[in-house]
Amino acid sequence: MAKNNRPIIDNPLASMGLDQIVRNITAPETSVESDKKDVEKNADVPQKVARSRRGNMKVFEENLAKYTGINEQGIAIWLPKDVKKNLELIRVNASRNIPLRSLAAAIIMTYISENKDKLNEL
Repeated sequence: MAKNNRPIIDNPLASMGLDQIVRNITAPETSVESDKKDVEKNADVPQKVARSRRGNMKVFEENLAKYTGINEQGIAIWLPKDVKKNLELIRVNASRNIPLRSLAAAIIMTYISENKDKLNEL
């Protein structure tokens, strides 16, 4: 019988822990190549007037303060599981304790207030 000789494949992930593998996958690109790609990609796209992130965050913080601590029951809405999991992830990673329903209400109301024109066109 002939022996089955398989080539040995070097596994670059063998010496890494799972947390390091995930960090490498999710880490933003910081190389010069990524900067060149961004410049090339943005050269063809017309520049839009972007709103400042501070303005968005300020509106979000105002909405969060407005909807935190409300004692009324509210009205139930159904969210897909992945949406709820994303909200819980944001909540867990926040530097402070934010109630889930306050976070959801603040995100929704911030989006609505900043996109009224687009929403009216639906």
